[in-house]
Amino acid sequence: MEILTLEEYNNQFQEHLEKSEKELYKCNGFDYAVKSKDRFSTGLFYYVELRPGLWLNIIDEYFERDLSLWNHHIEQPCPLTSHFHLSGNLRTITPGIKEIPDDYIEHVGRNYLFYLPKLDEIEQRFTGEYCLEILINISPEWLRSFSKNFEFLPTSLQSFLKDEYPLRFYHTVGEITSVMFAVLRQMLDAPYQGMMKRMYLESKVIELLALQFNQLLYKEQTIHLLVNLKPADIEKIYHARDILIYRVDNPPSLLNLAEMVHLGERKLQQGFKEIFGTSVFGYLHDYRMEQAKIMLSGTKMQVAEVSNAVGYAHLGYFAQAFKKKFGVTPKECQLGKKPLK
Repeated sequence: MEILTLEEYNNQFQEHLEKSEKELYKCNGFDYAVKSKDRFSTGLFYYVELRPGLWLNIIDEYFERDLSLWNHHIEQPCPLTSHFHLSGNLRTITPGIKEIPDDYIEHVGRNYLFYLPKLDEIEQRFTGEYCLEILINISPEWLRSFSKNFEFLPTSLQSFLKDEYPLRFYHTVGEITSVMFAVLRQMLDAPYQGMMKRMYLESKVIELLALQFNQLLYKEQTIHLLVNLKPADIEKIYHARDILIYRVDNPPSLLNLAEMVHLGERKLQQGFKEIFGTSVFGYLHDYRMEQAKIMLSGTKMQVAEVSNAVGYAHLGYFAQAFKKKFGVTPKECQLGKKPLK
């Protein structure tokens, strides 16, 4: 796999833009869009500065070749980043940084919040993957403009706003909820132009951030209430959850999963019940259905492709499970003919 620095990639991207039939449109002085095809991917990239200290990026990209991108995060100023994966996964290799794993994957259907100044990382994309992502970059000054009282925010955000040199952090906040997904769709289908579009997008970004911050706060509070689990066990259970998500199309058995995270089967099952409110494979089933819903509603994938992507080899079993969960068939969900229960 070819490895490029971010500067090299941007230079190549610009060269291909100049040679190709590039399309720049909807430029209102605060936003622009680029439709481009280079030797790695074909994509649509939309950037908008909602106001000083708040930026929105929408990436809609199909990769035709593997790409490893060496990205250097500057020391200061470095924005807080909120990241939502509607389609596609991102593998990141960041060795030797204690706040994050050496090698991890950001998964479709999940949202992330991180502040990672002064580090190098390699981001990997793979041939045949379609990525639809929304990123929000936030300066501490913009966030502070809402209030001088930070006590109801998650702990890491309080530090980000209070400290002159805040510590790095990386959070897998959780799944994209149905409410979040509705807001994301509204952002992608913004009905206005010009000033009204900017106002509309800013209001939706603020709503989305409030939902994400609240989800992270709830996660923090839930962990503090888990009196029957040690912190090390909680970490292992979240690791097990991440393995299930990563291998959603071919998950390990309960015994193998327990061995992979160095927990007993009973402790693993009890931990899932306490943290997530369901069994290990109950969680996997719900995750598969939620991912299928997102793919059917937010991408152009065929029902059979979605079925395979979430681990169902038999289309009939998938359709039956989906209808039992949401009250509509996968095709009805895709066409939007009936509301989901």
